[in-house]
Amino acid sequence: MSKKQALTEFHRGSILAAAERLFAEKGTEKTTMDDIARESEYSKATLYVYFQSKEEIVNAILLSSMVLLQKKIQEAIRGNANWFHAYDAICDAIIRFYGENPAAYEVVGSDGVVDLNSTKLDQGLKDILQVGDATNQLLADFLRRGAAEGVVRIELPPDETVLLFWATLSGMVQMADSKSHYLERSLKIDRDVFLRHGARMLLDAITKGRTVE
Repeated sequence: MSKKQALTEFHRGSILAAAERLFAEKGTEKTTMDDIARESEYSKATLYVYFQSKEEIVNAILLSSMVLLQKKIQEAIRGNANWFHAYDAICDAIIRFYGENPAAYEVVGSDGVVDLNSTKLDQGLKDILQVGDATNQLLADFLRRGAAEGVVRIELPPDETVLLFWATLSGMVQMADSKSHYLERSLKIDRDVFLRHGARMLLDAITKGRTVE
């Protein structure tokens, strides 16, 4: 990497780190480019040298997080010979991912069947969809492994089940985050316990109640 490239990556990294702090504090919608410029200590003009819009910044952060999530899922699958243990590790990684990336709900659930060669599609979004497709394939192969081991219900189409899995798990995380006070006040459980119960409910649906080993 040349000095110019290294400097560019340094500035981009500084801007993204500032944006992540603001997104965590204020939320993605309420954070403006002016806010990011002040937090990163760059002029707004300089900000636009590296990123054309706030959406591009959001996508860059999300892409980085999705690449890390894909790695965590790979580690969960490869590091656990026991299918059930791998399932728990995968759920933990995904729940943590959604908790740290509120902007992920819409993008991860978006239609992956798009023309990735389209000139109208932002490159950042193309990269996100490609990583998402690769992650879905990892999960589908994991389900096939479970079916081959006699753990997963073989009548479930793996690719369709992966989409249902994402939809259900992300919905549970959204519910847990928006109803945290209700969970603690009325159900006497915290977010993590609620989500563990939800992940187990999903497991029962996928495995038809087979014994967790």
